Amino acid sequence: MEVVNFRVGNYLVAFNILDILLTEKFSNDQTSMPSEDKAFLGVKDFMGTPTPIYDLGIAMNKSSTHAENQQLANLLNEREQDHENWLDALEYSVKNKQAFTLARDPAKCAFGQWYQTFTTKNEDLAEVLKRFDKPHKHIHSLADKALDMLDKGEQSEAIKLIQQERKVTLASLKRLFAIAREQLEVTYKPVTVYTTIDGRQPALGFVVDKVEDSLTVNNEQIKPLKEITQHIGNIDHRVKEMIEGLLTTQQYNSLLLSSKSFL
Repeated sequence: MEVVNFRVGNYLVAFNILDILLTEKFSNDQTSMPSEDKAFLGVKDFMGTPTPIYDLGIAMNKSSTHAENQQLANLLNEREQDHENWLDALEYSVKNKQAFTLARDPAKCAFGQWYQTFTTKNEDLAEVLKRFDKPHKHIHSLADKALDMLDKGEQSEAIKLIQQERKVTLASLKRLFAIAREQLEVTYKPVTVYTTIDGRQPALGFVVDKVEDSLTVNNEQIKPLKEITQHIGNIDHRVKEMIEGLLTTQQYNSLLLSSKSFL
């Protein structure tokens, strides 16, 4: 069997190539229709056939990858502003010889707590996030250094140190925040996968995050999952019916989906 792998959020899914009529860049130009189904985006006239378009991310995850990326971009904006405010507060404390009450431990600020637990299948974003560790820890270490200098009567030197770190370490952090937000944009390349039942007419269109690759698998590489699906809980029953098996390869595993079962 030849299959095509697609990324949908944190999931890697596959369709039998015989079930795929065509793929195209998602243009969000379908016609909306009244529906309580959040995954149903509308209908598109494709090859002369009104074709229902579904966001597979919403069906599988209850939210679209686009919406999740936007939430993450907003969070990164907020955490970037946190560190600008943190450095301003430190400078104010040193200049006015007042207590500094914000987090000195990099693991205890809002970004640090998020950073320690966040995971992503976006390899490019993951690589960018690794680069945050050193400058983030360094900027938080500045509080102890500057306040220790203040205690020693070196107020002007402490202020100069903070101002220098604003130009170097904070600027480095801000660049990383910008790169991380950019990665969310450039790595999200949604496509519509038009599936077919008879090999001629489109049946359904599924919006996925991006095309990963295609490969040929044999029967031994397809593990049945019907007995496992009872353990996955309360998900969209159509998605549960779609899951036909687990494709196992040397590189990675993916869920084999049947578009027919979604109907």
